[in-house]
Amino acid sequence: MHRTRKPVRECHSCLLNLGDICWLYAYPRGQWRGRRCRAFENEEFYARYEEWLKEPTVKTRRELRREAFRKHKPADTEFVPARRRK
Repeated sequence: MHRTRKPVRECHSCLLNLGDICWLYAYPRGQWRGRRCRAFENEEFYARYEEWLKEPTVKTRRELRREAFRKHKPADTEFVPARRRK
């Protein structure tokens, strides 16, 4: 069977469910084999997740470029049309 990081239906109310991946497990489907995921409604894992959210993030080069591009203001010059040739 194909192993995927996508959470299963039972994960819908878990705080560790990030939508397309599970924050804790690489294979969330395997955690539900015993009818109960160890991280589901577990305060220890939720506390670790909250601490991880508070850690500073490192911006990628792409994010830095986009930020610099948005800050750049065009020169405040008036448009002067070119003269026509005769």
